Formats: sequence, C-alpha cells, structure tokens
Amino acid sequence: MKTQNSSFKEKITKADAINLLEWVSYASASDENLRDVFLNMDRAMKYVHDRGYCIKSFDPREIEILNYSVNQIRFKTLLEMPKDYTYRKELKQEDIFNSSCLQIGLYTHSLPYLKKEFLKSNFEEFAKSLPADDVPYYRGVIERGATIYLCEWDLEKRKRDLEKLDQEVSGGEGKGRQLVKSNGLSTLDPSAVNDKINDKIYKQLNSITDAAFISFLIFPTMLLVLGIVALIIMWVVKLG
Repeated sequence: MKTQNSSFKEKITKADAINLLEWVSYASASDENLRDVFLNMDRAMKYVHDRGYCIKSFDPREIEILNYSVNQIRFKTLLEMPKDYTYRKELKQEDIFNSSCLQIGLYTHSLPYLKKEFLKSNFEEFAKSLPADDVPYYRGVIERGATIYLCEWDLEKRKRDLEKLDQEVSGGEGKGRQLVKSNGLSTLDPSAVNDKINDKIYKQLNSITDAAFISFLIFPTMLLVLGIVALIIMWVVKLG
C-alpha cells in the first residue's frame, strides 16, 4: 500500500506543480515545513512587489509549489500596481496582511471559516497555535498593520540571535558580527538564491520591466533626435 507522502511525490512529479492547499493535504506538513513554505512565499511576494505587481488572490488554490520544492512558489495571478506611491504602499500592506491571515489559518486549521475581523479581535487565542518565535510578527501585522515581510523579520531575528550568542560565548568581542560582515549575510540571508529562482518563475515580469525600461530610454531619445532635426531644418530654411 502506498504511503500518503509517496502519493504526493507522484502527483507533483506528474504535474510539476501543486497548489498550496493540495500540498498541505498530501504532505501532512509539520509547522516547520509550513514555515519554510511561508518564508519562501514571502520572498516571492516581496520579489513581485519590487517589480511593481501585487497578488490578486491568496486563495491557497491560487498559490503553487513547483517541482516538489518549497523554494519555488508561484502566485498564479498578479496585478500591476499603480504608480502612486501611497496606493502602492497600501496594496503591499494589504498583501502582507492577507498572507499572514492565510498562514495563521493553515497553522490553526481554521482557514475555511477564518474571518479577518474575528482574527483581529481574538488574536491571542490564535497565537497559542502559532510558532512561539513568530507570534510578535503576526501580532504586529494583524493588530497594528505592520508592513514588514516575514522573511525580513526572520532575517533580523537570526541576526539578533547570532549577536546574542556572540555576547554569551566571546564576551562581547564581536565575532558573531564579524561573521555576518565577512560573509555579507550569506550565512543568514538566502534571498540571493531565491531571487535567482524567482527570476525564472516570474520571468514574464522581468520581460515587462525590461520593455518598460527600454521604452523609457527610447522615447526621450526620439524626442531629442526630432528636436535636433527640426533645428537643422529651421537653420537650412533661414540660410535659403
């Protein structure tokens, strides 16, 4: 008889993608595995935001895990954000809030009937089922509307933990901070690796961004050339 996990591997191998809801069901994910997915989901969300797009839906059926890898997260539908900075900030905040609601719903097995206002009013009850170290993060997002990404929170926390360990072990000589400095955060921050992964997953966004940048350069260049041509024609006419 096949195990649940082997069935999951067969499904993902055949499809090359599985949505988040299916992944949770098939993989019987632990909190640790869920957290890995959520961190990478946040890195993908930040990647998308940095390129001027936001997430249309946080329905777990609209979020895919590719190639049986929790490092490869794809949001199926994106929306281009307006140019207005204030509106962009609001959309990013909304995405971070919705992402946190999704994560809390999956941690607490309450997603199908989780209401945002109920979550805000009763956060402390939900907090009992969340990873203890991440409770301050979720409290900040849900109760105060914080706009920090989970992946950024995690990185800062690990940096603080490393410095605290350094203080305890080395008596304050700063070896932990030296490690961070000498490695350029490479031992702590996997974002560079994730960016390369997301470059492939969201390559269409990069194509759009590149095209917009090229258009931005070409248009003023054309105006300049046309202006020079007009001046030459005027000068020729005067000489004639």
